[in-house]
Amino acid sequence: MSEIGKKRINNIVYDLILLEADRVIAHKQKNLELYYKDYSGELVPIAEPYDQEVEILIDGLLKRRKMRYLISFNETIDLLNELKPSSNKVLRLMVKNMNYGNVLRDYSLRDLQQCTGMNMRYVISSIGELCHNDVIRFEMEKNRRIYMVNPSFFYKGTIKKMFYCTKNFDRLPRRNEDLEEVYERNLDI
Repeated sequence: MSEIGKKRINNIVYDLILLEADRVIAHKQKNLELYYKDYSGELVPIAEPYDQEVEILIDGLLKRRKMRYLISFNETIDLLNELKPSSNKVLRLMVKNMNYGNVLRDYSLRDLQQCTGMNMRYVISSIGELCHNDVIRFEMEKNRRIYMVNPSFFYKGTIKKMFYCTKNFDRLPRRNEDLEEVYERNLDI
């Protein structure tokens, strides 16, 4: 069969599908009660639709929502066992309060101290330990820090954006225990 013949058949099939769709739409009933014809030809109701309140509830239950995740990886368990208790506490606070994309905005050291109830010295050493292990990175913005938790340990967001989050984490400066930026040599030639 030639190409022109195949296109005409495809066009005819497409037209038939559109006609059938129009027929279905035209005969769609607004009344959702179900009837059947008995032997005498009378319509007898066999079912009624749900009340309006029930339909709203069912629509809410069956509505597909975007799936969001908080994922923890196997390496995380080993890391949590190695960290000091104060570092664990700060990390749990950050993971709990981070937004999608692993970002924790507008938390100063004082805010972290008040949320954890720890001494400031412990908060600073905890952040230093977390930075040294590359669990978190941060940048400064108006005396406040924007923290980001390493998505290879914890991740909060959609699966599709996980790799985008990893790229954003790699853009932030890496820091040592003293919270000084560590510059890595770029060996790409």
